[in-house]
Order: sequence, then C-alpha cells, then structure tokens
Amino acid sequence: MTTRRKPSKVLTKILASIDEDKLRRTRERMLVACKIADTLEVKGLTQKEFAKMLGKSESEISELLSGNRNFTFDTLSDMANCLGMDLFPLSFIPTKIVSKEEAEVNLSETRKSAVYDMEDIRTIPHSFGSWQVYPTSGCLSLAL
Repeated sequence: MTTRRKPSKVLTKILASIDEDKLRRTRERMLVACKIADTLEVKGLTQKEFAKMLGKSESEISELLSGNRNFTFDTLSDMANCLGMDLFPLSFIPTKIVSKEEAEVNLSETRKSAVYDMEDIRTIPHSFGSWQVYPTSGCLSLAL
C-alpha cells in the first residue's frame, strides 16, 4: 500500500500562477537547450570548449543550457552555425540570387541611406507573388 501525500500549498499556488504562455515559452526554451546539449555531447564538446568557440563565458553557456536565461536569436544563430545544426528550418522558402543592380532600392531625396557590406543578395517571393529583396551578403543600401 502506498501513501499519497497531499500537495504542498506553496507548490500548488506557484503552479496555478504560471500562465500558458510562460509555460509554453519555458518548454520550448528547454527543448532548444536539450537539442544543443545533445549535439555538444555527440560532437564530444564540453560547455567550456563551446563557450570558447562562441567567444562567451562558460557561465553564460551554462545558464542558457539550463534554461535560466533566454536565448537571443543572434546567439541561437551563432550556436547553430558553430555546431553545424539547423535550428531554423526555413529551407522551404525559395530563394534566388540577384545582381546588385536588380537589388538597388530607389530612395526619395529626403531620405538618408546606409550601406551594408554584403557579398550577394538573395530574394524571397512575397506571398509567392512578386520578389522582394532579402539580403544575405553583398552590398545593400537601406533607407533610414
């Protein structure tokens, strides 16, 4: 015969205060952290080695992989690139390379422009209709 313990009032109160959005975010953050940790294990890398590869502190990597810190998109992108993994499966979006001339943006005389150094420019179809500029590398002038 097993004895059933009554749940703690404090724990019950804490669990009741967690909303669905916070629970979903925490779950997804932990799933990403697990995927990264599993990849580190498969590749035989320690958190210390991984931190050095990313130019981050070991404690920051530890916090990220334990779920105590939110990932930024840039950090996730750097981690995925460093480990050779695809955390953002967006390959279903068709792209094509266009020339710099095709990608030039005409600006009104009242707007300033900034130039970003990139090697080539890819485009994606907007709602699978006309092509819109999507920079990946090359040189692109953007209105500010």
